Amino acid sequence: MDELYRSYLDFLRSMSRGLESLTELNEKKLAAAQADDLMVLNELLNQEQAQALNFRGLELTRDKLLPKLGLQNVPLSKVPDRFPPELQAEARQTVEELQGRYQAYQKMSSRTRNLLEQTLREVESVIVQMGGPPAGGEAGPGYKRETESAPPPSMKTDFRA
Repeated sequence: MDELYRSYLDFLRSMSRGLESLTELNEKKLAAAQADDLMVLNELLNQEQAQALNFRGLELTRDKLLPKLGLQNVPLSKVPDRFPPELQAEARQTVEELQGRYQAYQKMSSRTRNLLEQTLREVESVIVQMGGPPAGGEAGPGYKRETESAPPPSMKTDFRA
């Protein structure tokens, strides 16, 4: 049973490393956005998508471990209390580290998102000033909004037959 608890601690450490990596990516994204470097920003967004896949794998690991340990619906802050006494201190430290990394990630992510949203609003404003349609307005050249798309008569079926 100890190996399951150790596996869960390894999972938490992997989550912590992933959040640290995402925080670093967000710092780089913020710097790239501030420097108006779209190529670097695009590369960082691709790396972020790869990290999202990594987190999906971690989620699958978590879904396997929680039922085995009886930790479903247990808040993360209460998890160390459910560990064997000899592992509780290590579990508490690991959980605290993970929570700290998550808070750092949220803070950096929020700063980056705010800057990107502000920049997008500025770009939209410039487009409108140059005579382009406002965001959410009419479609661009060569495109038209579909009002209602019904299938052609040859594709309709009479189900009463």
